[in-house]
Amino acid sequence: MEEPMPQPSKHNFEPLSYKVIGACIDVQRQLGTHCMEVDYQRALEIALPKYGVQFEREVEIPITYDGVTVTKRRVDFVCWDERDRLLLETKAAQAIRPDDVEGSLLYVTKGNERLILLVNLGEKPLRPRRFVNTPECERETREMIQSMQAAK
Repeated sequence: MEEPMPQPSKHNFEPLSYKVIGACIDVQRQLGTHCMEVDYQRALEIALPKYGVQFEREVEIPITYDGVTVTKRRVDFVCWDERDRLLLETKAAQAIRPDDVEGSLLYVTKGNERLILLVNLGEKPLRPRRFVNTPECERETREMIQSMQAAK
């Protein structure tokens, strides 16, 4: 019987993050960097349980304003183990775009989530981006977006 999905916690997420990133690395090693996003997602559905990670696909995350849900967005994966839960957003592109970073920021800040991993399986080496919902999160993410735009 599957364990129920836990609510976001205040843990450091390292064990769960390592498992999810390990599954992403395994998928990229086997499929390479030239598949479509949906192909990587299907492979992750097979890989995540091998790493002890339960998941749900295409989960609606409510986006709130003043405690009221104003819209919903779908995240690729909600992943969890016996201790923590995190969001996983996957991409299959040559590079992460500022819009991808903005979307991840939206999930953690306005969706009241604690952590999202943004993983672009189309780039090598794999460089997962971690966004933790902290008071500094929005500022740090804006700085990241500015540096990405300046590098163009």
